[in-house]
Amino acid sequence: FFAGKGLPNDKGKLQASILGACAGAQYVRHVAGAYGIPVLTHSDHCAKKLLPWFDGMLEADEAFFKEHGEPLFSSHMLDLSEE
Repeated sequence: FFAGKGLPNDKGKLQASILGACAGAQYVRHVAGAYGIPVLTHSDHCAKKLLPWFDGMLEADEAFFKEHGEPLFSSHMLDLSEE
């Protein structure tokens, strides 16, 4: 909910969730730099119903890597245990 509940978050797209996850990861990276500390950003327990969110974060991660030479997120967790 980093981007706020006022943004559209259509089923199957989850665009606000993707935006919020990426904004949160970038915020943490910037603030950590001010403290001079390393940071890990990790998506947690993505269920099958949230795969559009997971895919959106992976796309953003790839784009960030192409531009900066390092990933935006340190890791992702895909949890299909409900299946």
